[in-house]
Amino acid sequence: MTFWQENYGFVKEVYDFRLAKYQEWMDNLEGIVSKVLSQNVQYTYKEFKIIQDSLTSLCRDLEKEGMKEWLDLMLEKVAIRASDEGGPSSRDKELRNAEKKKLQALIERHDKLMPPTIETQAKVEMYARCYAYGDDIKPTMKTLEEMRHLSSKEIHPHNMNMVEEQIEKAEKVINTVESSREQYEELLKRGQKLVKGENVAPFLFGLLEKLEQTWAEANEKSKARLEMLTNSAKDWETYDEMRNAINEPIEKLEKDYKNYRKFYDPVMFAKKLASKKQVWEECKKQCDEMYQTIKKCYNTIIVLAGDEKKEFLDREVAEVEEKMQIIEKCEKKLLSMSSYNDRLTDAVNRTRALQEWASPSNSKLKEICTSDTLTPEDRVKEILILQEEANQKRPLLEPLTADYKALLTDEDLEKSETAKTTLADFEETKKFVEEVCDDIEKEATSISVDDRLYADYYCIVKEAGPWVDDAEAKSKEPLTKPQTLEDALALLENLQAFDGVCLENKSKLEDAAKARASMEKPSNTENMVEKLTPRWEGVKKVSEERIGKIETLVKTWQELKSTTEDLATKMSEVPKQDEPNIEELEKVFTSMKDLFAKKKELIGAV
Repeated sequence: MTFWQENYGFVKEVYDFRLAKYQEWMDNLEGIVSKVLSQNVQYTYKEFKIIQDSLTSLCRDLEKEGMKEWLDLMLEKVAIRASDEGGPSSRDKELRNAEKKKLQALIERHDKLMPPTIETQAKVEMYARCYAYGDDIKPTMKTLEEMRHLSSKEIHPHNMNMVEEQIEKAEKVINTVESSREQYEELLKRGQKLVKGENVAPFLFGLLEKLEQTWAEANEKSKARLEMLTNSAKDWETYDEMRNAINEPIEKLEKDYKNYRKFYDPVMFAKKLASKKQVWEECKKQCDEMYQTIKKCYNTIIVLAGDEKKEFLDREVAEVEEKMQIIEKCEKKLLSMSSYNDRLTDAVNRTRALQEWASPSNSKLKEICTSDTLTPEDRVKEILILQEEANQKRPLLEPLTADYKALLTDEDLEKSETAKTTLADFEETKKFVEEVCDDIEKEATSISVDDRLYADYYCIVKEAGPWVDDAEAKSKEPLTKPQTLEDALALLENLQAFDGVCLENKSKLEDAAKARASMEKPSNTENMVEKLTPRWEGVKKVSEERIGKIETLVKTWQELKSTTEDLATKMSEVPKQDEPNIEELEKVFTSMKDLFAKKKELIGAV
C-alpha cells in the first residue's frame, strides 16, 4: 500500500477543501466586481472603500497558477482508489473524468472572470475618486436643495408685515445660496476635471448635471421669489395708498353733489354747469385711474395672498366700488340739470327772437302808416308782409307759455328771485308781441280786397320789369365759343339755368295778371303784364334756340370723342393683325371727319 493509498481520505479532504475555497474565491470576486460595476447602486465613499479593499485583497493572486497546478496534480491521486492495486478501474476513470470536468469548469469560470476583474481593477481607483466626489458634494447639494425648496414652496402672506417677513427670508435664502458659490464653483471644476478622465463612473455625469441644475434652480427661484415678493410689497403698499387716496376725490364729489341746484338765468347756469362738469371730470379721471391701479394691485396680491385672504380683499374692493357710485349719481344729476338748462335756454332764446322781431316790426308799422313817400301799393304790400310774419309769430306764444310753466314751477318762483325775473321778462315780451300782432292785424283788416289784389299785381310787375330788361340784354350778348367738350357742357348748364329762371318769371307774370283780373273794380292804370309778356316771350325764344344749338353741339362733340377713341383702339390693333379690315377703318375715319366738320360748323354758329 502506497502513501497516497494509505492517506487517501486525508488527501481527498484537503483536495475538496481547496477546491471549495477556489470556488468561494471566485464567488467573492464575482460579487465584488458586480458591486463595483453596478449601474443602479451608488455607494458612499466609505462603503465603496470597503469594496475596494475587498477587491484588492481578492486580487493579490489573481492568476491562481499554484492552486490550479496543485489541484490538477492532486486530481490524479484522489481519482485512484486504494483498493485498486492493479491499476485504475472503470469506476476510478469515471470519478477522475467527473472531477476533471468539475475542475475544468472552475478554471473556465476563472478565465471568464479575468477580463471583468482586470477592467474593474483599472476602474476601481477612478470610481473611488468619483464616490469620494459624490460624498463631498452632498452638503452643498443639500443646502442648495433646501434653498430651492424654500424658494418654491407655497406661501400666502396675508398682510404687508407678513410680506416683509417673507422678503427677509427670501434675502437670507439668496445670501445662503450666494455663500455657497465658491464651494459650488470649486466642486464644479473638480467634477468637470473628473469627467474628462478615463474609466469615469457613469453616475458622475448625472451627478454633475444635477449639481449644475440644482445650483441654477436655487439661484433663479430664490431671485424670482424675492422679485415677486418685492413687487407684491410694492403692490400692497400701492393698494393701501390708493384705497386711502381715492377718498379725497370721492369726498369732493359728495360735497359738490350736495350743492347741485338749478339756476334760472341760462347764461349763469351754463357757467355753473361748466364748472361743475370740470370738477366732476377731474375727480372721475382721478378715481378711474386709482381704481384701475387698485384692481391691478389686487390681481397681483391675490395670487400671493391665496383664497383665505380673497374674501377680505374682495370686500375692500367692493367698498371702493360702492363709494365710486357717487360718480354715476353726479353724472346723472349733471345731465338732468344740463337738460333743464338747455330747455330753459331754448325758451329764453325763442322769447328773445320774438322780442327782436316785435320791436322793429312795431317801428316799421308806424313808419308805413305815417310815410309820405310810400305809394299806396307799396304800403299795402308792406302791411301784408307784416301780417304774414305776425301770423307766423303769434302761434309761437302758446307753446312757449306752456314751456315756461313747466320750467318755472310755483316752487321755483317762491324760492328764486331770478326765476321770477325770467318769467316776468317773458310775460312782458308776450304782451308786447300780442300788441304788435294786433296792431298789424288791425291795419291789414282795413285794406280792401281790390287793394290787396292790386298790390300783389303791382309788386310783381315792379320786380319783373328790371328782370326782363336784364334778360333782354343778356339774350343779345354773343355766347362764348367753347374750346373743349367740358366748356360746352358748362355753357349748356348755364343756359338751362337761365331758362329755368325764365319759367319762374313767366309764372309770376301770370299771377300778376290773375290778381289784376280778379279785382271787382277794374284798374284804370296801364296793364304792365301785357307789355312785359311779349318781351318775355322774345327772351324765352332766344333761350330755347341757344339751348337747342348747344345740345346739338354737345351731342356731336360726344359722338366725335367716342368715334376718335374707337378709331385709336382699332389702329392700335392693326400691327397685331395678319389681315386688318381696311374698309372698316376707312369707314370709321370718314365718320370722324364728318363729325369734326359738323362740330366746327356748330361752334361757328354759336
